Amino acid sequence: MMKTKQPAIDLTRDLWKMNFYTEPKRRLGLWGTLVASNLVWLSAFCVLVTLLVGTTRFGSFMTEVYLTEQAKWNEWKKTKENAIAEREMEIARMVAFQTSSPGDVLDLAKRINRVLESGYGSQRHFLERAIPEAIRIQVQHGIPASAVLSMAIYESGYGRSDLSRSHHNYFGMKAFNNWTGPRAVDMPTKDSGVMTRADFRAYPTLEAGFQGFVEFLKTNPRYARAFNERQGLPFVQRVLAAGYCPDADYLARIRTIMNRHRLHELDYILESGPESPFQIALREGEGAVRPTGPKDSS
Repeated sequence: MMKTKQPAIDLTRDLWKMNFYTEPKRRLGLWGTLVASNLVWLSAFCVLVTLLVGTTRFGSFMTEVYLTEQAKWNEWKKTKENAIAEREMEIARMVAFQTSSPGDVLDLAKRINRVLESGYGSQRHFLERAIPEAIRIQVQHGIPASAVLSMAIYESGYGRSDLSRSHHNYFGMKAFNNWTGPRAVDMPTKDSGVMTRADFRAYPTLEAGFQGFVEFLKTNPRYARAFNERQGLPFVQRVLAAGYCPDADYLARIRTIMNRHRLHELDYILESGPESPFQIALREGEGAVRPTGPKDSS
């Protein structure tokens, strides 16, 4: 077999068009390198200075904020301590006529502090407001302070219920037809576990609400036997037996509240004996009323 001869290809023109020379890359040189490196270092320095200044300003701002908040906290703490001290002095002045012994007044202040230390937040705030009234009622009317406080806490949820916040009724006292004072109309309530609505008594202040509770008990003959009790739990038990509230777990809840806040420590004013300064004050002291029980019916 004969081989076919391939035609020759002329690459001269293509090779002539190709460029075999490459331009060398330009270099910065010594001076260019120095200038570029200085620019990099200068930029880095500016960035560091900016960060340092910003951090310093931020740190100063945070320090100022911290110091301001710390000052506010210290002021609030001091104000609260002063308020507690003023309440203790108010109570001390209130019972000072009962005894010639400063130790008795100091003992009462210590007992009050132990009760206050058992509560936090809104619980403590309510105790701070309610304890002076409960002691006043105990001294003037013979109702154990532990009974007054525990019933107010249970009925009002430490003063957070709508009835107590808006109408200062801390004991769930309803407004029946014989009530002629202000009313909280059509308020939701629970009777024997069943939700319903009713009218309740309304008062202008906490002090008036607590005094209203005293009047409620003293103007209803059925609660007369309760005034013979000098301890909180038996007092509440007597009141419940007379028909104050039909809830089956009421007394158990009261017992829990008394134990949680050590309220029994405040009842010693009535437990200290018939010839103690406190008891003499109840019978003969200025402004005191001997607890002989209800006189009028409502």
